[in-house]
Amino acid sequence: MTSLQLRWNGQHWDGGELAPFNHANTLVLLFGDLPRFTDAIDALRETLPLARLVGCTTAGEISALGTSDGTLIATLIGFDSVRLHLVTAEVDDRKASYQAGQRLALALDSEGLRYIMIISEGVTVNGSELTKGLCDTHPTIPITGGLAGDGECFKETSVLANERLASHLVVAIGFYGERLRVGYGSRGGWTPFGPVRTVTAANGNVLKELDHESALTVYRRYLGELGCDLPAAGLRYPLEIQEANKPTTVVRTLLAIDEHSGSITFAGDIPQGASVRMMRANAESLIEGASQAASVCQQGEASQPEVIILISCVGRRLLLRQLADDEIDQVVEVLGKQAQVCGYYSYGEIAPFELGNCAELHNQTMTVTALSEAPPHASSS
Repeated sequence: MTSLQLRWNGQHWDGGELAPFNHANTLVLLFGDLPRFTDAIDALRETLPLARLVGCTTAGEISALGTSDGTLIATLIGFDSVRLHLVTAEVDDRKASYQAGQRLALALDSEGLRYIMIISEGVTVNGSELTKGLCDTHPTIPITGGLAGDGECFKETSVLANERLASHLVVAIGFYGERLRVGYGSRGGWTPFGPVRTVTAANGNVLKELDHESALTVYRRYLGELGCDLPAAGLRYPLEIQEANKPTTVVRTLLAIDEHSGSITFAGDIPQGASVRMMRANAESLIEGASQAASVCQQGEASQPEVIILISCVGRRLLLRQLADDEIDQVVEVLGKQAQVCGYYSYGEIAPFELGNCAELHNQTMTVTALSEAPPHASSS
């Protein structure tokens, strides 16, 4: 495996020689303001017509230089023997997300499949159902990825799949070959507070009642003066969800409120009957959460990765502000400076919570995916 990172300077790509990456086993990950830089994408496509180009808009780009905004970063990953298969699906209706996940999964041949990367539109899609559709079809295959971002706007995101740049698009990349090594980890660093409450009324990602009381009323009571700043203040106070039949929890980010109905819309589904607690954090605990995600990742196959893909939540970026680079540094400290680092800030992260588990949609986490390629004749771990 070889890798190279490029940055668009407004006129051409800076970073290195592209010719060695012009083959079908090259994945080019492009994160940034894609609609603004279509000329840059065209230039890369012309130079690398055989490579697979995939990417999305973001709430901030992550590269070897740290975090940035309004840029375009390309990370070229050239595999020696790992094969790539790219498939896409459209999600024009949130209710069709599960079916889109199934279609993507069924389009990927199971034979030799080692790993699936997902990059999805971030506003229309139901990330929980999309991930479930994928996992129900490929329950034993590691799946990681994330939802696209749109800065702090939450209006429209775009996804790139080779020649196509569009909204409402989801792309899945299947990785094939016994030499591929994959590690993954996802942690938040948030601390629950307040009593455990029960979801007594919810519909998809809309939370209506907690303990038979208006969800908005409960939130405002616990936030005090900050309750007047909802929904913006909600990014600092996500919700931890524990379902009765699951050993792990997930975190959901608050997106919008409805004053009339007293309901709250979150970035992922809120199951009725689930137990929930509000959460809070500071910069130090979030940075420690990133370190924990890297430590979990290190326990996987790619303990000495060649490429690290980081997908972190927009809510973490807004809380960390100028300290955002610190959570990236923590991951590199654990996994090693030898790896190429790329990624973005997202509207949702997709990964198993524990090694060997099925993937789930997370919010407010740092999700780490580590990739490497074993030498020829190495046996699969």
